[in-house]
Amino acid sequence: MPELTYDISLQGLPARRTGRLIVRADDPEALIAVLATEDPDRIIAVQLLSLDVDSESLNAWAPGLPVELAMTDPAAEFPLLYRHVNLLDQHPVRVVIPVQSGFAKAVRAAVALDFAVRLEPGQPEPALIDELAAVLEFYLHQPTVAQPIEYFQGALLGFYHQEPVPLWQVLDEDPEVLRYVTDDGAELLYGRLAGLDPAVAPDAELAAWINQVLATGDECQTCEFRQNCGGYFKWPRPDYDCAGVKRLFGVLRAAADELRRDLEEIRE
Repeated sequence: MPELTYDISLQGLPARRTGRLIVRADDPEALIAVLATEDPDRIIAVQLLSLDVDSESLNAWAPGLPVELAMTDPAAEFPLLYRHVNLLDQHPVRVVIPVQSGFAKAVRAAVALDFAVRLEPGQPEPALIDELAAVLEFYLHQPTVAQPIEYFQGALLGFYHQEPVPLWQVLDEDPEVLRYVTDDGAELLYGRLAGLDPAVAPDAELAAWINQVLATGDECQTCEFRQNCGGYFKWPRPDYDCAGVKRLFGVLRAAADELRRDLEEIRE
């Protein structure tokens, strides 16, 4: 079984003595102070839960450690990204953007500032599907895009190499390896699976999760994108209508096919 990774708050950190850690916090200076006594090999990333802070103290701290900037209201918060550009001098930085109305502005700003992006797509309604489609068009055809926008990049590469990767892995929500630790110390599955108590072997691989829990409904069983999605969009509501997200997968597949053809012609 792979070593578990725990997403844990700074307040809960002293009680956690095993596993790899992603540490979330609001205060950069408190983060540095507390982590000074921790084994640096256990810390694989940190996440700032507020953009309305001064992150200058992190600039030269722990060079190379990945930093995530978490948004809650992307349409309003995207101007705050400019405060954190200097982090790129020493850290790989990714902005976590929930798919809410107006989120495209945040994506464009993040990419323009050279931040990578991880979307939190949820179960998008039709209006958000249209905004996702516009962001996907931007990702595929805007030549200035130099950073990945996930899940688009991971899915595109899966189609291109004809080796599909479930979104649980692409979006770093793999239930095989990730746990979320609440502020009071309770261990949960991460994100949309929090509260689920599945009948899956403790050492089960992601494929077993998909086959036994995550993608067992009739629609998933017959879906052409089952291996690419892994049932991701059927949580937390199994009755979610996937027509819109299937359309986006279709665009990604077509783009991968076109890219493969173009490269094959160049090689000939």
